[in-house]
Amino acid sequence: MKKSKNRYNIYDLKLFNIDDFDILLHKILKQVREIICAEAGTIYTVDNDALCFNVFQNDSMTYEEIFLQYKKLKDVKLSLDPNSKYLAVDSFLSEKIIIVNDVYKTKRYEFLGVKEYDNQNNYKTHSILTAPIIHPIENKKLGVIQLINKLEKDDNFDFNEKDKDTLAMASSLIALSICQAHDDFIRLKELNDELKIANEKLTKKVEYEISENEKKSAIIFHQSKLASMGEMIGNIAHQWRQPLSGISTLASALSFNLELNIDDKNQSIETLDKIVDTTRYLSDTIDDFRNFYKIDKYEKTFNLAKNLRQSVAIIDATLSEYEIEVVFNLDDKINYFGLENELKQATLNILQNAKDAFHINMNKSNKNRFIFITLEKIDDLIFIKIKDNAGGIKENILEKIFTKDFTTKDEQKGTGIGLYMSKVIIDKSFAGNIKAENCTFEYKGIQCKGALFTIDFQAKK
Repeated sequence: MKKSKNRYNIYDLKLFNIDDFDILLHKILKQVREIICAEAGTIYTVDNDALCFNVFQNDSMTYEEIFLQYKKLKDVKLSLDPNSKYLAVDSFLSEKIIIVNDVYKTKRYEFLGVKEYDNQNNYKTHSILTAPIIHPIENKKLGVIQLINKLEKDDNFDFNEKDKDTLAMASSLIALSICQAHDDFIRLKELNDELKIANEKLTKKVEYEISENEKKSAIIFHQSKLASMGEMIGNIAHQWRQPLSGISTLASALSFNLELNIDDKNQSIETLDKIVDTTRYLSDTIDDFRNFYKIDKYEKTFNLAKNLRQSVAIIDATLSEYEIEVVFNLDDKINYFGLENELKQATLNILQNAKDAFHINMNKSNKNRFIFITLEKIDDLIFIKIKDNAGGIKENILEKIFTKDFTTKDEQKGTGIGLYMSKVIIDKSFAGNIKAENCTFEYKGIQCKGALFTIDFQAKK
């Protein structure tokens, strides 16, 4: 008989991809073989009208032999035909434990597969002990266990009556274990089915909630636009007041000259050019406002410095009315691929907040009013900083200013949406951060105290 120096056990199941039920059968077969001192063994389970191969073990086989034999046997099915000459089928149908102590001398069973295996693997099958696996309570037949070659000190011995009794008891325990495993499998499958249904319901609920949140975000964003619409209209009026007055003056002068027949062609052309230039300025102003109110949700590459200047241009007249000077410190080389108008909305809300802070403190002796806007890139992060010298934010409300519906203004003047919307935009559209803090600094020899808003987000390559 061939003996391998390196002994491998098939029940060490890092060899094949198998499920938990197969692992259970391997452990059972290993323990039974150890008790009865069998060199090899096999377990078949019943499937409709056939016995199906599940597991086998042989302590004399190498890894390669085990793998090749597994591939040959994994699809084996023995038909439950009463005329079959398979020992396993006979034991199953007769519900008897059968001992064959010399497979080469018996005439009752053919053992063609066993003899072929012995010949191919230089192995000698001597004795086989076969028992049906029957549930002791339900009397249900579940399969067959076969033990091969009883060994003591590497010598072959015959299986005996004591081995039959031991296997009879073991087969009952095997049947109980198999049934329990099967019941557990059924329960697990039911739980998995329930979990699958629950997951499907949860997925639908999450999708619904996401859809609702997106709708709410769209509404809030629209409300934010509407909330600033009145101020924007006021800004348009401020932006247009002086140019319209200039056009009116120029047109009146031209009309007066024509009435008096004062023919100065060059002066008339110059006057008309000024009217055209002023009209173009008004047109550009309208474009700025129209572009701001576009709901564009497509990304494009835009220049951040230009974007910030355009935000300031939208409220430039209002800032001038309050004598607020904007000081730029911008890196003009920084471009970004994203939602251009949303960044305008976020920064414009902060600028409006600064303007309102100056308005609240108008009666205080702060005649030097500044808003500082800084744009810089440090490593892979882009920083936008907007600070003012309007006195700062009260410490007890500093942590609340980005909260929805929070406002310190009168109901007619504030909605509590602006800074909240800025945070939503920076968080979701730019995957960045926005924070507010109070700061003190010096500018042109003037001691300043105010609010500092810092926005940072990742630069896109």
